Amino acid sequence: MTDARGGPAAESLAVVREIVRRSGHEIRNALNGVAVNVEVVRSRNGREAAGVEVNAFAERAAADVAKANTLTNGLLAIIGAVLGAMARGGVTASGRSDISEIEVMIYGDRAPNFVSDVAHLARDIGLSVEQRGQSVILRVLPEDKSHSQN
Repeated sequence: MTDARGGPAAESLAVVREIVRRSGHEIRNALNGVAVNVEVVRSRNGREAAGVEVNAFAERAAADVAKANTLTNGLLAIIGAVLGAMARGGVTASGRSDISEIEVMIYGDRAPNFVSDVAHLARDIGLSVEQRGQSVILRVLPEDKSHSQN
C-alpha cells in the first residue's frame, strides 16, 4: 500500500469512497420510502375500510426494507473485499476523467458469490461488475449513467 496522499492506495480509496457515497444515497432513499409508507399506514390504520388501502402501503414498506437490506449487503461485500484485498496487496485502481475502476483479487470460489452480492447494488448506483477468474473489476460509471447524484 502506498501513502494515502497519492498512488494506488489513494486511487483505490477514492473509488471505494465514490461507491460508498452512491450506496449511501440509495440506502437512504429506500429507508425514506419505509418511513413514508409506515407513516401512511399509521395515519390510515384507524379509518374504517382502510384494510386494503393500508396493506398496499405496508407491502411497499416491506419491499423498501428488503431493498435497503440488499443494498447494504452489497456495500458491505465491496468494503470487506476491497479492504481485505488491500491488506494482501491484491488491489489495483485506475482513475480517468470519465471512469474509475478498481480490480480486486478474490481467492477461492468466493468471486462468484461476491459478484452476486454486489449485483443489485451495482445496478442502482451506476457500477459495473466484471469477473475474470479470481479478479473482479468494479467500474464506477460517470454520474450521468447513474441516477444517484447527491
